[in-house]
Amino acid sequence: MSSSEQPRTPSPAPAQETSDVKADRTSEAEVSSAVERLATVKPDASFFEDHLKACPLSVVKRIEKRKDVHIWVAEICRVKSRELDLYQPVASLLSEISEKVFKYLQNTKDKGRLHLPKRRIMFLDHHTHVPTHFPVGRVDDKPDIIGATGREHGYQIADDGTYEGVPYHCIETVVEAKAIYGPDGQAQATRYAFNIQQARPDRPGFYCLSISPGKFQVIYSSPLGVLASEHKPWSDFQSLCAYVYSLYDPPDGHVLYDRTITPIEPCTQPLGKPTWTIKTQDETYSGASIIFLGDPWARRTTVFRIKKGDRGSVVIKESYFDCKRRFEEAELLTRIHEHGFLPGVVRYISAEDVKNGEDPIILTAKDGSMKKRKRRIVLADIGYDLTLAKSVNDLLKAIYDALEVHRTLARDRRVLHRDMSIFNLLMYPTLARCPQGRYSQNFPPLIDDILDGALRTPGQRKARCLIIDLDNAASLVEAQANVIPEELRCRTGTPAYIARNVAGGALYTSRATLSWPLKMPQLSDTAKDLYVKAYGEARYRRYNDSANTVHGGVPPEETVFETMERADGMPFYHRWEYDAESVFWTMYSALLRVVPLASPEETAESRLLLNQNWKRLYEHTIPETRDEDDSRNPLLDQKLSKVVRTFLPEMHKVGKLVYQIANHVFPSYAVMTPPPPHDDHLHEAMQRLILEYLVENRDNPIPLMQGSLRPVETGDSPVVNRGIYGETIMDSRGEKRRLDPDAPQPVRRLTRSSASIHDEPTVIKDGFNPPFQFLEQVNE
Repeated sequence: MSSSEQPRTPSPAPAQETSDVKADRTSEAEVSSAVERLATVKPDASFFEDHLKACPLSVVKRIEKRKDVHIWVAEICRVKSRELDLYQPVASLLSEISEKVFKYLQNTKDKGRLHLPKRRIMFLDHHTHVPTHFPVGRVDDKPDIIGATGREHGYQIADDGTYEGVPYHCIETVVEAKAIYGPDGQAQATRYAFNIQQARPDRPGFYCLSISPGKFQVIYSSPLGVLASEHKPWSDFQSLCAYVYSLYDPPDGHVLYDRTITPIEPCTQPLGKPTWTIKTQDETYSGASIIFLGDPWARRTTVFRIKKGDRGSVVIKESYFDCKRRFEEAELLTRIHEHGFLPGVVRYISAEDVKNGEDPIILTAKDGSMKKRKRRIVLADIGYDLTLAKSVNDLLKAIYDALEVHRTLARDRRVLHRDMSIFNLLMYPTLARCPQGRYSQNFPPLIDDILDGALRTPGQRKARCLIIDLDNAASLVEAQANVIPEELRCRTGTPAYIARNVAGGALYTSRATLSWPLKMPQLSDTAKDLYVKAYGEARYRRYNDSANTVHGGVPPEETVFETMERADGMPFYHRWEYDAESVFWTMYSALLRVVPLASPEETAESRLLLNQNWKRLYEHTIPETRDEDDSRNPLLDQKLSKVVRTFLPEMHKVGKLVYQIANHVFPSYAVMTPPPPHDDHLHEAMQRLILEYLVENRDNPIPLMQGSLRPVETGDSPVVNRGIYGETIMDSRGEKRRLDPDAPQPVRRLTRSSASIHDEPTVIKDGFNPPFQFLEQVNE
């Protein structure tokens, strides 16, 4: 899913509202840039009053009287250049404060609202070891000091005297130390908070500490963004104690725990990788595994899969949504399926606001500019990633059906997805039973109906695709003639797959895109007969061109410069064809990486072209101004011979198909006079070309090495590492297999290449910089 999240740099630093999903890769330079952006979170002068709860004065005074406390503070302040000398006195000092605070809170009468664990938080020197059991992929961060809940048998001490093996689900806070105070301490502490909150879906808010010999700074991280305090001297015991006290009893509006979700360690393995127990209003789900992680500074989507034995699996998705949003995914899914199950679209079992007791989990910005509530939805259907296709034909059939389902959603259910991507378009769906056998009666034929030359009944008509994650979908119900709904004026999408016009928030024009050489494709006799038998002659004729039309539109009789000038004054809105373009990028990215059984070996040329094209696709970012050229344009404007040679020999015909479709995706249809009369004209063109290919190659499906991907050189970029909703596959021994067995173990990094965006018209402006996002791979 989407699913679709590094904050921008205002002070304080709220996260730009984004989709929750997905990210991909970045260069080391981009990682450094991300750290610099984090370091610019400006101190909030009222942080201690607004975001921490004052520790009772009696506790502060008892701490101030202790000689060992003053000894530790003196040791901290004497450190000159050896960062190592900070760890032990800081850990000892904070552990002492934690013990006194915990003891005080145990004796209070009002324990109902406290986030009071069974044992106190211990501060441990963990700087030589990576915390264990990150849910998806691998993280190499080594926080200097970890604040973890106490354990009956304690934590393991390594040979060097530091602690090791503390799992992420036990971490309550972290401390980053720098011998010379500087912005990197804040940036690293914030980055650790990013990782920990992804690993802790039960932690809406999270405090951490950045320290130096002379000062300390408290940082608070939540789906609203990142906030930082002013620097305080070590002699300020009230402020230091407020940080520790707030770990147990935060101020109002700062929710540190979601009590409906609990990590459960294996019975035979203390500190082992946990599963999660999730309590909804209708049912308690046990044994949940995390399969996808979103940006903790935006919607912070987490996706779980729960295997239900003979009942298959369910997926639980939870996110933090702006309370002002008009439509919920569950509301749209209800509309989609209300007149019977619509094949190819995910269904849900339940949806709710997540509550701690009677109180919904709501986070509110201090100035009231943003309020987010936590939502949870239980989904009934699952599928596989497109890169797990068994054959090229299977993959293309899923794409064909996705286009048919998408245009049906928009036309009949009045819902436009607006975030079609490889994360939200799955194949080989595994569907839950349809209640009362209610199926949509007016759903059009799908690819199997066409190729078989016989229409199945609604109950037998199953789509080859599964479209998921309608978090960013727009309702078209209120759309009126000559009135653009507000939802369609918002930019939404995942940068590697987002349509060019949506990325720029404007009609994209260039000399090349203002050329319309290709009319609506015409099918050969065999393909046309199958098409007409399924859909009827009227549909085929509806989209055909006359002598002076292209896709039904009329090319303007004016100069290119006049067209460009006119396009600059035309309003942007999200058109159906933009989602079709996103489906093209999705199809292209999958076809580019899959490996045919018959010709798995790369040549030097194919490897070079693969890496060049892959780089253009996955390093695509949202342009900072509307005047920038889209970096993926060369992929749409390549010569046929070059496109074909990008693919392995067995897939050269596939390369020709990609070239043909790209030529229909490339033009700027919206500036025609008039534009195409049918909103789904690009869907139709793409489907005709795919159908023609499938008919011609019915006996040559091109079997694929399922689970293997063509290796790509990432340069300074880390290996792709993403989370997906779909199932993994099994090898011959019944073991789960990685998507790319030839690639090294992936490492998660900050990136902006595939961070989903979702912004409102009021904030779209030149210089818009999308937030950063992570991408995770299923490595279970």
